[in-house]
Amino acid sequence: MADLKERLLPLKPQSAINLRGTTSQASASGRQPFQGLDLSGLKKRGQGLRSWIRVDTSGNSQVIEVDKFTMMRRCDLPARDLRLLDPLFVYPSTILGREKAIVVNLEQIRCIITADEVLLLNSLDSYVLQYVVELQRRLTSGVGEVWQPEGPELNRRSCSNFDNVYGSPSPDYLPFEFRALEVALESACTFLDSQVRVN
Repeated sequence: MADLKERLLPLKPQSAINLRGTTSQASASGRQPFQGLDLSGLKKRGQGLRSWIRVDTSGNSQVIEVDKFTMMRRCDLPARDLRLLDPLFVYPSTILGREKAIVVNLEQIRCIITADEVLLLNSLDSYVLQYVVELQRRLTSGVGEVWQPEGPELNRRSCSNFDNVYGSPSPDYLPFEFRALEVALESACTFLDSQVRVN
């Protein structure tokens, strides 16, 4: 069994063997355990920076680079929720409602929606860019406007064509999270519709 284990497992680097010997001696001598070792070549797992597109409530966007743990703290999400957004894995379309965020994985749109911002994985996909442009358009066109009915006869039930009356499919009184989610759903439907037309 030990012979099989040695053949299948990679050889331990010399620095790892020295590290074990140094830490046991260092604690007895009172010195720092990693003093004198060059650990710059060692890579921590899961610490890679990812590029995200951040869109705030006023429609301003910027590209930020954040690692997984910072994103987990920022959005108060467990690691398993961020795994849904990983482009290397294929998961079914999912919308997760959490206490401080909505995690969206809809076809090409993979994002985290909070009360203050939308964080999308930065991608060169045209549907992601269309989502950002459409979200910015809807947020900037409805800044400061609050929908109020102009009379008792004008309400949702009596108006069969709500979109034409108000000029926008999303009412301005909806919270930011729902407007961002609505644009994500519309973008996913557009993507699926284009796939059906091609095939």
